[in-house]
Order: sequence, then C-alpha cells, then structure tokens
Amino acid sequence: MDKYKRRVVFNGIAAFFAVALMVTVAILSRDTQLSEKATRTVTYAFTNSLGRLSSALPFSLFELLVCVAAIVALFLIIKCFVMLAKRRFSAGLCSFTTLVATVLCVVSVYMLDTTFAYNREKPPLDICANGDLTEEQQLEAIDGFMTDFLDIAYSLERDGDGMPVCDLSVEELSQLIAAEYAKLDDDYYDVYVPKAKGMAFSALMSELSLIGITFTPIGEANVNAQAPICDRIFTIAHETAHAIGIMREEDANLVATYVLINSDNDLLRYAAMREYCGRLLSVVQLLDNEKYEEYDKAIGESPVGRESYLELKFWQSKGAFNGLSEFFNNIYLKFNGQDLGTGSYNDGNFWQVTPSDPDEDGNVTYEIELSDIQLVLLTRYAV
Repeated sequence: MDKYKRRVVFNGIAAFFAVALMVTVAILSRDTQLSEKATRTVTYAFTNSLGRLSSALPFSLFELLVCVAAIVALFLIIKCFVMLAKRRFSAGLCSFTTLVATVLCVVSVYMLDTTFAYNREKPPLDICANGDLTEEQQLEAIDGFMTDFLDIAYSLERDGDGMPVCDLSVEELSQLIAAEYAKLDDDYYDVYVPKAKGMAFSALMSELSLIGITFTPIGEANVNAQAPICDRIFTIAHETAHAIGIMREEDANLVATYVLINSDNDLLRYAAMREYCGRLLSVVQLLDNEKYEEYDKAIGESPVGRESYLELKFWQSKGAFNGLSEFFNNIYLKFNGQDLGTGSYNDGNFWQVTPSDPDEDGNVTYEIELSDIQLVLLTRYAV
C-alpha cells in the first residue's frame, strides 16, 4: 500500500470517529439535565483553557484560523483537481479525503463544545415573574425606564452627527462588560469571562449584516468594529454570553440585557435601553395608548430620534450579502433545535397578547404574558 492509500485509510478512520462523535453528541444533548452537566464541564473547560489563550492574544484568533482554513481548503481542492487531471487518482483522493476528514473533525469538536449548551436550562436571573406586577405597577416601572432613558440620551456627549461619543475599543468595552458579568454569582455561569475582539474584517461583516460571531471552542467573541456604538455594546454583551456557554439566542439576549440594564455605567445601560425600548412601548400601547403617544413623541424629539435614523441609514447602506448570512444562520439555528431560526433574535416572538371581546362601547382589553426581556426591564425600575 503506497503512502497515498495509507493516508486515505487514515482519513477515513478519522472521519468515521468524527461522525460517531457528532451523532453521539446529537443524541445525548436531547437530555436537558445531561446537557446542563456537559455545558458546565466540557464547554467551561474549553472556555477556561483556550478562552484564556485567545484573550491573551492582541488579535482575533478566530479570524486567523478562518484565513488559514480557507487557504488550506483551497490548496487541497486545487491539488485534488490537478492530481485527477494527471490521472494520479490515489493522490487526488488523498487530498479530497483530507479535506473532508478535517472539516468533519472541526465540526465534531464544535458540536462537542456547543451543542449541549443549546439544550441546557434557562439562565437563572433575579427578575419579576408574570403576575408579580399589576398593570399600574408595570406602567409606573415603564415611566421610570423612560425617564432614565431620556435623561441619559440628553446627557451623553455626541458628535456632530448626533451619535454618542465613545473612544473605547471593542476590547476596552469588553472589559467593562466582563466586570458586569462577574456580578452573576450563580454557578450556572462560567467564572471566567473571555475578552471580545474587534474584527479586522469588519467591512465584510457589515456587508453580511452581521455585528458579531462567536467561535465557542476557542472562547472568543468577535464584534464588528464598524457597527454603531449601541449596536456594538449590546453585541459584545450578547456574544460574551455565547462565549460562556449561553447559546440559545433569546437567552443570550436576555442575559446581555440583564447585565447592561443593571449597570451603573450610563452608556452600557443606555445601549440596552436603545435595543429594547420598543418592547416596553408595545406594552404601554396596549395598556394606555395616550401615554404611548406621549412617550413616542418625546423619544422622537430627543437625540434618540436622530441616532435611530443614522443607525438605520448605516445598515441600509450595507448588507450586500445579507441574504446569504441569513440563510445559513437560519439553517444553523434550526439544526441546533431553535425552531424559530433567526426569529429567535426577535423578542416579539416571546410574549403573548390575548385580546378580550369588545364591550358595549367597542373597547378591548388585553391579557399580556410578558417576555423575560420585558420582565428584566420592568424589574430594574419597579418600586
């Protein structure tokens, strides 16, 4: 047996074990209790080892690995076609199986580190539950939120265009947010919080309409450094949640909102407010439409109105490959058990509103089951 045939056999064995590992993880991860234990051991082990390594590096390890992988894959594909053209079939097959085995091995390691976390328990947070607050208390809490939101909006230093000024890099913002994560004292959360990195390929990320991406085996959160500042801050918090084993998108949004809204740093708190202000306005619109119109007008006349317009304008000028990233991200999330796919990012899918039958005057009341994110925001301002 020549060297190429030996390598083909080796690649076949490696691919077999990789597939076996993938199937085993897919089956075992259906058990929530087992998934919780696996996340707290296997996933946290990756974060506490490779996460510390990636955090120590002054550049994005993920981007470097992607570049190396792309070069190696291109080399193997070209070599495969060249060998086949020369009728050196053993060498061509060797290149092809090397590529396949390498991809399967990487995917199997990724699944071992990540898949369990998609089926773990919900994050434990000190927040109100549905029914804890009356409608009047909800409106009072929302009034406190809006007062704080507008006060911060007017107090922030802004540039000539009207955007908040922030001279901190992604890495420096990540350190501030990591300090907020350190306040989560339940052992559900990993004790080590890795550093997020600004991406060298941020321009490409913008054209993909992506603000962040986390490769969990190396415990590294990567953030689009071109994104508007509030998007950047919230994404750092969101991707950091992924990096410590909180994989479901709605849970990553939930924990990110919790750590930011409870921060004493005005800019961090404001980023969470900007992200989910509309979710509280939706509640007010159902409970007190007159108050809703008052809030909506106040926000539109504040610096938030101009900022929102500039953010929208920024993202409308990007997104040349948005459809591509949306397609693959949707498939990836559904493969990992998130039935809503990319709809998992939208908190509007996680509350329920049941209208009553109209009374004699045609008035309708609503029974509202709030989402966890709405409850997080209300809890912060409930008296």
